[in-house]
Amino acid sequence: MISVQNRRQPLSGNNKYIIVLLATVFLFASCGIFNGAQHDSTVSHPTNTDQTTVHADTVIRKKVDSVIIPTKVIDNLASEKKPAYDISFVLPFSIDAAELEKLSSEENITGFQPLASIEFYEGALMALDTLDSLGIKLNVHVFNNYKDSSLTAALFSKPEIMKSDAVFGPIFNESLKAASPVAQQNKFYLVSPLSPNNSFIDTNKYFMMANPTVEAQLEAMLKSIETQHPFANIINIYRSDKPNEKHLADDFAAAFNIANTGKGMRLSNATSYAEATALMKSVENFVFISSYDELYVNGLIRDLSKFSRETPVEMLGLQHILSFESISIDYYENLHFTYPNAYYIDRNSPKVINFETAFIERYSTRPSDFACRGYDFTLYIAMMLNSYGVDISASADKLNPATPFMLDPVRFTGIKNNAGITRYMEKSNITILRYDQYIFKPLSTN
Repeated sequence: MISVQNRRQPLSGNNKYIIVLLATVFLFASCGIFNGAQHDSTVSHPTNTDQTTVHADTVIRKKVDSVIIPTKVIDNLASEKKPAYDISFVLPFSIDAAELEKLSSEENITGFQPLASIEFYEGALMALDTLDSLGIKLNVHVFNNYKDSSLTAALFSKPEIMKSDAVFGPIFNESLKAASPVAQQNKFYLVSPLSPNNSFIDTNKYFMMANPTVEAQLEAMLKSIETQHPFANIINIYRSDKPNEKHLADDFAAAFNIANTGKGMRLSNATSYAEATALMKSVENFVFISSYDELYVNGLIRDLSKFSRETPVEMLGLQHILSFESISIDYYENLHFTYPNAYYIDRNSPKVINFETAFIERYSTRPSDFACRGYDFTLYIAMMLNSYGVDISASADKLNPATPFMLDPVRFTGIKNNAGITRYMEKSNITILRYDQYIFKPLSTN
């Protein structure tokens, strides 16, 4: 049985306690405390100085390209069940530590400071408590990971990871790119916790995207719009001389072609506010702004908000727009801003309230979105392994045994190529949220 969840100190908004917490993580990692009781192994991250890290990095860069990674042999993969499963967490804790040092020196840290690695792992520890109470046996390994493909490749040659059934992380794309072929070769599931990027994946059913691609999110949003507005007039605004805007506009158009099953919706492109308004009809107008430029987006939204007083128009977008601090919430209300949310929980539901209460009691702070993801994804992977065996992709369409305990009822689906072969697995439930009466309300869940 695992006991790792009892090894951590509580997290609070106080600088001192958080930094002590990170130091504790590294200390435990170096001692192998995070490993399961059935294994006598050590965690990879050196706990000494930057000099040690640089030395290791230098050696690895000389040798990593010639490393031959041993493989584990699994017979009857689809049906194999084991008395205990191995899971590993490979997260960039050191980046959180560096950010904490910077923030604490500026006296700028709060209890709600986003620290993805620590908070994801805290949620995972809560899940391990639940799994322990259910009698599910796990061997748990924890590793610190750097944003470096060579170091990641070397880390993934360690026996603790090689024998894992599932690995959470890395977070960064360059590290995921290095880890993905190792997971495929050794038949363990690699869970990408946050990145919506899969451009480095060819065909690897062991790669699991917990954050769906932008294309999948856009498709889900447009399917929701078609269901309720089958003759919607949709206008895509972007600047053709901005490559990133052109790329997002192309993704939106591709998603539109898939979602427009009834062929009743209309899509037009515009390069300015004037062009967009000229394309408006008397009803059912929707505008998507293909831009990540806050100043540009703010100006368009302001003008569209004024225009909506005379002609009905609603705004579609992606979640990054909500990070633009200059945009008035009145604009969101006037335009009923609608966007896809790849991970959504109802903070007012009894299940979530109970989880938050337990989390606050343990860590003295409210669980962030990262913490909730860590809780749900750990539950899902561990309980799917325990119920159906080591081949998660083969059992993805079966009843999810973790549903009664989860905050967001996570589902994964195999994304197939034209030959019917699974390219990768992706979280398939995406909630569409619409701003109405100054709160976001679920429009639909796909």
